[in-house]
Amino acid sequence: MKNSIYTLLILLLFSCKSQQVSAQYSMQNLTPFIGTWEYQEGNQIFRVTIYEDNLHLKGDYWLIEVINGAETILYESDYYAPGTDFHWGYTIFGGSNDGNLMGAKIDDNSIGYENGVASRKRKRGSLSLTIQQQSCLNCPVTAEWKVTELQGLKITGESENYNIPKDIIMTKME
Repeated sequence: MKNSIYTLLILLLFSCKSQQVSAQYSMQNLTPFIGTWEYQEGNQIFRVTIYEDNLHLKGDYWLIEVINGAETILYESDYYAPGTDFHWGYTIFGGSNDGNLMGAKIDDNSIGYENGVASRKRKRGSLSLTIQQQSCLNCPVTAEWKVTELQGLKITGESENYNIPKDIIMTKME
């Protein structure tokens, strides 16, 4: 009897361990998000580029100042750390199951950019990009961009506030 119970427990353990859950997205659900998105306030543009990589959505962002038609980058998420070979890479990683809502993790690594790249701090968050219904046939595609704080333990030294916009309507440019 004891051997039967042990055998059953071992089989149960191995069967549970062999089942792995992984998110699988289809290209059809990712395509609506791929491209460049912008939000403009005054002479500043918050620009996000989203691309597909191995059936996941990845992206980067910039804050750009426009003066007399000339664009100057105030900060960008994909940068090299000074004095090192460290390249930050993408700061948005997620996907979509329905082609309407993109869920992702985002890393705001632009906090303190005014003091130089070496002084930057970061804050991780959860991003949702929800495509809005179009009111006309030729209207540009828009989406609601929302960044929320991750729940749970915080990283020591992590900033209290985000530097990137938290709740805006973005327009798809391409």
